[in-house]
Amino acid sequence: MAFILFKKERVHSRIYYSITDTHYKLAGYNLLYKLWRKRNQPVERGWSVTADDLLNEHDEGFSTADYALVIDFDPNSKKRIALVEIEAIHVYTYGDSNSVAWSPILLELRDVYYDDDYAELTPDLKRDRLARFELPPRRKRMIEFLYLQGGWNWGRNGSTNAAFILEDARRYFLDVFNKPDQGDLNSVDHPAAVTGVAVSSADSHVPPS
Repeated sequence: MAFILFKKERVHSRIYYSITDTHYKLAGYNLLYKLWRKRNQPVERGWSVTADDLLNEHDEGFSTADYALVIDFDPNSKKRIALVEIEAIHVYTYGDSNSVAWSPILLELRDVYYDDDYAELTPDLKRDRLARFELPPRRKRMIEFLYLQGGWNWGRNGSTNAAFILEDARRYFLDVFNKPDQGDLNSVDHPAAVTGVAVSSADSHVPPS
């Protein structure tokens, strides 16, 4: 995945996005870690950040009024352009006062751009398509589960990289789903991208393998 900042432009009732050369970093000792520190380093409980929180941490004064935190979830594809943007991130951090063990995270996303009708998508063509485009009028919402290791890096890539959603974290994430403004996330018609999820009651301090 590639994490790219996009510029927003409003023209009457229409919204246009334009790709920038700026990338942002969620993992490592970057945005999520810095916001965790500002929240007094919560452990054994959940915490949340909005896109505005992330943007302001990235560059003071940035907000969703002017920018979007976009994820290109297939950046090397020669057949499609597939973009979503972050609306919020919910984290449940395991550990103690001395160290963090790991953190399953739930990303609230909304689609931005999808086109898989390319015989051969070159970098120049992709850049041209994303230079300026109008957002679709009806944008689907979706979620994704990922996890961060103790050092705040992404869980390893591979065919078996599911995040175990333990009982206490599951209760926290259920509260997120049950918020009044999250009702459509529970709809059977909602195309939720719930990937890499496993439910377990195992030892909460053992990160997924």
